[in-house]
Amino acid sequence: MSNTTLFLIAIVVIMLAAIPIAIMLKDFLPNLLEKSSGMDQLENKIYVLHSEVHDLQDRVNTLTQRRNSQASEKSRLESDIRKAEKQIKDLSDMPPLFVHEVGDPQAGLSKFVATLNHAKASAEARASGEKVQVNPVWRCANIAEVWASSFEEAKQALEVAFPFKLGFEKEFLRGGGKGIVPKKPSMSARTEARS
Repeated sequence: MSNTTLFLIAIVVIMLAAIPIAIMLKDFLPNLLEKSSGMDQLENKIYVLHSEVHDLQDRVNTLTQRRNSQASEKSRLESDIRKAEKQIKDLSDMPPLFVHEVGDPQAGLSKFVATLNHAKASAEARASGEKVQVNPVWRCANIAEVWASSFEEAKQALEVAFPFKLGFEKEFLRGGGKGIVPKKPSMSARTEARS
């Protein structure tokens, strides 16, 4: 045999031995490379990071919703504050209303409301030369809430509490006086009272 033939036979034997080795390497080499490169750990880290991203996104969404609800609550409260400030301003611009209560509220009694005025009596007293000071209460609107079982009883109780002889003028309001606010004494009555 010649050297060339021996060389060819050696190549064939090496190839026949290399094929099973190549098949074995094909099965084990990728796993060996993955383990050596840490691909499993990287995949695990990616899954963990992905779940953390979802958790963070949920928290961001929750915080955004809370911020929006707090912003709407803040605007509602600011609106309520503006309304309250307007009501306070409106009430401060209104003249005071003095309420005189006649009788005690009890079961079975009705409330009757009457306007009261005393400025005319003060003016008459001053006109007659008496030095009577006008109580500042009577320069404003005054009402009487009379608790009685009937209208006639209310008229009598009001006459006892604020007699006509002392210059009190009374006028009962219809409907129990709900929502009705008497006017301040007129300027002419106050001018008369001062003179």
